[in-house]
Amino acid sequence: MACDPLVVRNLYAQGSPQSGESEVVRNFSYDFQAGVCYRLTGYHGTEKSLLLQLLGLQTMPDSGEIQVDGIPVNNMNLDDLSDLRNRKFGFLFAAPFLLPAFTVLENVAMPLFKIAQVAAPEAKIITEEIMNLVGVTHVADRSIGELSALEQVQTALARALVHHPRIFIAENLGSKLSLDATERLLGTIRQAARRLGMTAIFTTSPLIAQHPTDVCI
Repeated sequence: MACDPLVVRNLYAQGSPQSGESEVVRNFSYDFQAGVCYRLTGYHGTEKSLLLQLLGLQTMPDSGEIQVDGIPVNNMNLDDLSDLRNRKFGFLFAAPFLLPAFTVLENVAMPLFKIAQVAAPEAKIITEEIMNLVGVTHVADRSIGELSALEQVQTALARALVHHPRIFIAENLGSKLSLDATERLLGTIRQAARRLGMTAIFTTSPLIAQHPTDVCI
């Protein structure tokens, strides 16, 4: 029986103080299923951010358990944890962090060589598939400086998905995009979650309407 991509039990973590208060994630348990999009909601943005960092293994809890594909991660050393995060996770950050010296296609394909160590012919097929899914095939040969803001985020999204991660993490989606562009981006992520069988976990601006297919936590 296949394991859920991400299972957490009784997570507790306390972040660094901000404005005289400290964000806390307390007794959080959840089974995150493949092919489903999860939107973290709530009033306290700092606590949502801390929970997202915990779920993305970017910080470890003070107590509680995390399993990725059935593998316990709490006692992993830093090297093994980094390797697991690189192989199993895809991240979309507020800034695209694209390499300006490379084309869109080269930026997207890079994880296949650095992480998955895929041969060039196979990498070309996978990269073209993901670029078509995300909608950046038409800008494949352009430099990063020629892209619109949405195309840059789409390219970063394609790069995050190209190695077929089990878990996709994104914080404050659409923070630098229009509402229409953000909805388009979210539609692509939902489609990718279904087609790739991955778990997508994200936060958005409060201005972005909730979608009926998203599970809100």
